[in-house]
Amino acid sequence: MKKEMSVKNRRILFYLTMGIGFIAILLYNFLTPNMSDELQFDSSVYHTVLDLFREEYKNYMTWNGRSVVQLIMRCFLLVPKPVFDICNSACFVLLTLLMYWNIRGGRKTYDFAAYALVNLLVWSLGVSFDQTVLWESGACNYLWGAVIILGFVTVYRYFTEHADKIKHSVLLAVGLFIFGLLGGWCNENTSGGGFLLVLYFTGVYYNKKKKLAPWMAAGMAGMLTGLVFMVMAPGNRIRGEVLREAEEHSGILAYVGRFLKINHAVYAYLFLMLTIVILILTFLILKGKRIIELTDIVIYAVVSIASSYALIFTPQPMDRAYFGAGIFMMIACVQAIWYIPKEEIYLNACRYGGLVAFLIWMFFSYCANGADLMRLRREINQREAYILEQKAQGNVNLTVPMLSPDFQTKYSFLFLNDVDEDPESWGCSIYCQYYGLEGLVGVPRSEWNEY
Repeated sequence: MKKEMSVKNRRILFYLTMGIGFIAILLYNFLTPNMSDELQFDSSVYHTVLDLFREEYKNYMTWNGRSVVQLIMRCFLLVPKPVFDICNSACFVLLTLLMYWNIRGGRKTYDFAAYALVNLLVWSLGVSFDQTVLWESGACNYLWGAVIILGFVTVYRYFTEHADKIKHSVLLAVGLFIFGLLGGWCNENTSGGGFLLVLYFTGVYYNKKKKLAPWMAAGMAGMLTGLVFMVMAPGNRIRGEVLREAEEHSGILAYVGRFLKINHAVYAYLFLMLTIVILILTFLILKGKRIIELTDIVIYAVVSIASSYALIFTPQPMDRAYFGAGIFMMIACVQAIWYIPKEEIYLNACRYGGLVAFLIWMFFSYCANGADLMRLRREINQREAYILEQKAQGNVNLTVPMLSPDFQTKYSFLFLNDVDEDPESWGCSIYCQYYGLEGLVGVPRSEWNEY
């Protein structure tokens, strides 16, 4: 009875943690306005469902091959922003659950502490959180892509571990092929990392059973097919040529330059978690654990690093391209922390005490950054009201205030897309086109009173 009550209490706290996580991300989504690609999107060319696929085919042939996530993005850009905000918040919660479900060793049923740590890591160390989770176009490409990829990996892993319970293997094979196709067709390096995980879980199954099931081949074939279709898109070559022209070097020196940039990104985004993983692995091995017993930690860390250095084949990769690698490393990190034996009182005190301190820090950070998001949203609304008022009066060449630098936050992508003092800049061009103006230029808000 005591054990049942313990599970019941953990379940309540687990769902409470999930609910708080959903509300927290939902508020930030609501406070994030449309920007950049959303302002350029022309919804007038979409009249039927076929138009979605026609436009995506153009994108596939001329820019990139991420057809699955690009279709998701086009669908959301055709509906009101609040619809995306709610769906995106649910997707974020699903990502945290998928990460939690991939943490096995040492985890209890409804282990709300492990789930809370997953959330805290994504919020605090998620790569380019403003661009990969909150920005609509970026979230569709990275957050939603990561959920599809990790979703397939999790489902595939589940069936390899419960193969004896499978009853409808033909339906499972068809389902896994389709799911794998979607997972492989999402994001170049993250889908590649997901495929490495699928190969690993297949190897674990084969090592135990000495055979492979047809549904496994179907799942792997689906993911590999999607990955090939994405990588071989004609648009990738066109986009690659454009990006290569902007690189400082060519030939072997270009790869050296990319390698150095990847080193910098790995150091900036993954090194802290990698250090925790290495320290705990060293401790566990010195305590008598064999490396084969710790592969749940090692495999995700290796896949994270491999996903990062795979970007050496991409000219000028954006920082947000490391989002999937960060997710894999977070899984390895939490798994390592939860492998600490119960007998290690001091380390467990650090684990749970550190978690409480982390939660307190996140509370202050969330409140401070949320306040800045509210202030930025207020300034965006005020500026839009001014532009519309002036346009109604016939003024189509405007000077508008830039965003206040005091409100800059890691949870907003606005500052990299804002207007500035150069009327030919990206931000000025976007807003000029969106509001139908002839000219637009920004001035520092501190000087706005003069106007």
